[in-house]
Amino acid sequence: MKNFREGTLILIILFLGVILSAVSPVFLTSANLRALFISVALDCIVVIGMSLVIISGGIDLSVGAVMALSCSLSAVLYVKGAPFIICVIVGVIASLLCGLFNGFLISKQKMTPFIVTLATMTIARGLSFIITQGYNISLTNKLPPMFKALGSGSIVRIPNLVIISFIFIIIFDVLFRKSPLFRLVFYSGSNEKAALFSGINVSKVKMMAYIFSSALCGLAGILFLSRFSYASAIVGTGMELNMIAGCVIGGISMEGGQGTVLGSALGLIMLAIITNGLVLMNISIYWQQFVSGIILITAVWLDYYRNRVKDRRVTV
Repeated sequence: MKNFREGTLILIILFLGVILSAVSPVFLTSANLRALFISVALDCIVVIGMSLVIISGGIDLSVGAVMALSCSLSAVLYVKGAPFIICVIVGVIASLLCGLFNGFLISKQKMTPFIVTLATMTIARGLSFIITQGYNISLTNKLPPMFKALGSGSIVRIPNLVIISFIFIIIFDVLFRKSPLFRLVFYSGSNEKAALFSGINVSKVKMMAYIFSSALCGLAGILFLSRFSYASAIVGTGMELNMIAGCVIGGISMEGGQGTVLGSALGLIMLAIITNGLVLMNISIYWQQFVSGIILITAVWLDYYRNRVKDRRVTV
């Protein structure tokens, strides 16, 4: 079933590519494809953590805000003269603390994931505005050359960011499928009571999922800084909805317990291609948002329908 979903997405992506290349000669140009994959590279890193959280039976609305916090904090500390490596470490630690906060309240205090992560989103975004005072922090020509090359450089004309995201997707897709540690997340998300009876520490598993998700958001924030040489409190705004859409389109069930990293990444790529196609056809950004919303609600409905059919079969 997993391979079927991923294979279907690949065919849909290829079909969209053929249609858009016929509609716009710009679509298959190297410049457009480069911009397309760069635009989705950081999302593909963040979606790995979101995938783990949803598979565990939760949700994380704070991903974009945590990314902004990591990026903003690192940039402001660097502007104030702190050693660059310290700036990066502090930014990542801040994101880890956000994940710890989410995980503790959700797994230990049994609070609703939606409310907790919504609150964390608001807190992290607010801290980002406080840290930056609402200004964009420009670091053009100020970042260490090696760090700048990490986000802006390329190997054989393939952007480093794309290579990094590809490596992350492959590594964690294999771990999700094969690692006993990550399989605990699937067991906890599919049936929490059964997992508890089998001796799995579900609270610890959920805590790990939220910390892992926020850590990847922190890393994405640092890579954003490397790529664009600026930080802003509005970085990652609306990212959470895109992550959820990518996960659901890619085959992750909102009820938890199933899905793959590769599927989520393919879901994001499909959304990015659709958005890119709308831009090339000069369709208003308002329609772009409308189409994204329709795709999201359709994917959620299909997930609900698939689970309902599965429950009927089990009952029969």
